[in-house]
Parts: sequence; structure tokens; C-alpha cells
Amino acid sequence: MFDQFPEPARSQLAGAFDEGKTRPEWCFTEGQARLAFWAPFRGADPVITWQFEPGPDPALAAGLLRRALSEMGLDKMIHDISLKPGLTPVVDRAVEHQALLGAGFAMEVERLLLEWPAGSDVPVDPGRLTYRPARGLDADSVLELLVRISEGSLDYDTQVEVATAGAEHEARWMYDDLINRKGKPDWFVVGYLGDSPVGLVAPDDHSIAYIGVVPEHRGHGYVNDLLAKGTATLAETGVERIVAATDVGNAPTANAFRRAGYSEVGRLFRYYWRAV
Repeated sequence: MFDQFPEPARSQLAGAFDEGKTRPEWCFTEGQARLAFWAPFRGADPVITWQFEPGPDPALAAGLLRRALSEMGLDKMIHDISLKPGLTPVVDRAVEHQALLGAGFAMEVERLLLEWPAGSDVPVDPGRLTYRPARGLDADSVLELLVRISEGSLDYDTQVEVATAGAEHEARWMYDDLINRKGKPDWFVVGYLGDSPVGLVAPDDHSIAYIGVVPEHRGHGYVNDLLAKGTATLAETGVERIVAATDVGNAPTANAFRRAGYSEVGRLFRYYWRAV
């Protein structure tokens, strides 16, 4: 089905197909360049170039990207390049970087890649909040909470989506993404101070997929409580490591991860393409 891709990409794509996250018609080749689009959950539109092997010729790879985007009829796309600290795409992934620029992508945000290794001290939840599984709550109430969390968010993707598509659209997409993440039903939780929702944290099978605090409760350290809850949830399963990411410019969240024992293991450079 994905014979144009070598291993391990072929098996990864086959697994993603079984999960409804990619399709053979989302895959394209041109010479030695190969490309596959990916959606975060079954039924979603593709939003990221998950497998992109540009080959040795950036001009050919750029042409493949442009053709694929046109044939798919997409209006936006993301591509991520992950590197160890101190490396940059311009130097260390030059062909891929040039191909992306040639296809009309722009590198707009740099993210910290963070990791909590097994055996580290589990951050202590101070017990200020009580938690309720998001799947057990009315969907509209969780959507409203996500809209409120997006207000004043320092996350670049959230800022862009709220400005272009609106806070309600961004909240619906985020809700669908988080609900469809791997993990036990009670892992994705909303934290409450009394009856007042403070924020939420959504671990999946190996990462902190999302964490956020509503504006009226910011500045009181509740992100630490939520992160302690999410980290402990995964640590109790015996995972070897927990991964997370946040924008370099989002200092409050980055500092919360560091306080919880996470350390930087790399940088993610996020490129965006938007139809004119």
C-alpha cells in the first residue's frame, strides 16, 4: 500500500492508515522525493506533512510539495523539523529547509522539546484542585473552557487560529483532537477550585498533549498543579519517558515544565504554508 516508502516509514504509514490518520491518496513521489500528509485523528483533514523525504534536490522536492498541495486542494499545512539543541534547519537540514521555502512555506515559530525521564522525582500535586474527567463532562462546557483558555494564550498556533478561524473553531478542533488521543478515558481532566474550573491537562500515552489555565486563574501557579497531575498520571503507568513541547516564547509554561523536572532535549522548527 505504501511501497514507495522505505522502512520504517512504510510500516509507520500502514499503522497510521489503520488508525484513519493517512491514506494512500495522500502520498506523493517525484524522483527521490517522497511525501505523505497526516491528520491528527480519524475523519480530520490532513494538517501536517508527516513523512517528507526531499532527496538530494531541493527544487524537485519543492515542486513535489507544490503539486501535492494543489492536488489535495488544501488551504494550509504545517511541517515540523526536530533537531538536537544547537542545530538549525538552515545548516543541518539545508535541503529540506530550502525545499520548504521553495514551496512557499515559512518558518514561523521555534518550540522547546522537553522530556521527563522515568526515575525522576514525580512533581508533587499540592492538592489545591479537584479533578473531573473531561469525557464525563458536557462537551459544551469543555468547549467553553477551551475558548476561555485561548484568551491571551502565548501559544503561537492558538493565536493564529483564533485570529483567522475564531476561538470557537479552534476550541472545537482542539476538543476533537484531545478526545481522540490515545490514553485512558480518565486521563484528560479538568481541574476545579471548588466549583470553579481552573484549567485542564490532557496526557496521552506518552506525552502532555495540552495544558492550559483560564485567564482569571492565571498568576497563581495552577499550571504547576495541572502539570503535576498529568505527569503523575503517566508516571504511574511506568512509561520510560514523558515528552512535551511549548513555544520558546511561552516562558511561563516552559518554566513550569522545568520546575516539574522536564529538561530540554531539542528544538522543533515549525513551518507554515497557507494558500494565497
